[in-house]
Amino acid sequence: MPIYARAKLVIHENCLEPVQGSPHPGPGFIDIKYTGPNPQNLYPKIKELFFNIWKIDIHELQEKDILWDRSRGEERFRVTFDMIKDKDNFSFIQVLVRLTGEARPSKEFGKEGTASIRIEGRIRTEYPQDTLWQRSLLYEMARVFYDRVIYTERRKKYVQECRTELSMLLSEIKSFLAILAEHK
Repeated sequence: MPIYARAKLVIHENCLEPVQGSPHPGPGFIDIKYTGPNPQNLYPKIKELFFNIWKIDIHELQEKDILWDRSRGEERFRVTFDMIKDKDNFSFIQVLVRLTGEARPSKEFGKEGTASIRIEGRIRTEYPQDTLWQRSLLYEMARVFYDRVIYTERRKKYVQECRTELSMLLSEIKSFLAILAEHK
């Protein structure tokens, strides 16, 4: 769970960037474009995938920036799924999936249109720095030692877990898009 402190040290690591030393730079996100039948069906599928892959409770997934406009016979939609999954007292995984699209009536499929999906994942580690003790030089030296000697390996493990789970999400979304596209 994120630490709610007035002052905190935050270590932020993107799960989708390449491993250090890799010659291939990465953008830190994945974009998927879809054109075909029933793009509005992506909304319930993505929501279901969050619960299946991360085994989260209902309160760990928030839907933000929601727009569902059904005027003029067309559907325009936009939603950002924001999931926070605790790993321990200091770190959590945050996954953001932004779905935008539009669907219009179709005689062949019921509805057809386009959708765009952006997937981002990060590990955040937060050390509170509210109290006098937490701001002291002795505490900072102990925290740096703990972070560099002990906790770095754990954080690397969390990043690898995040990458694996995001690749599962990506493959499930792609297979669902293939099923939608088969109905052409």
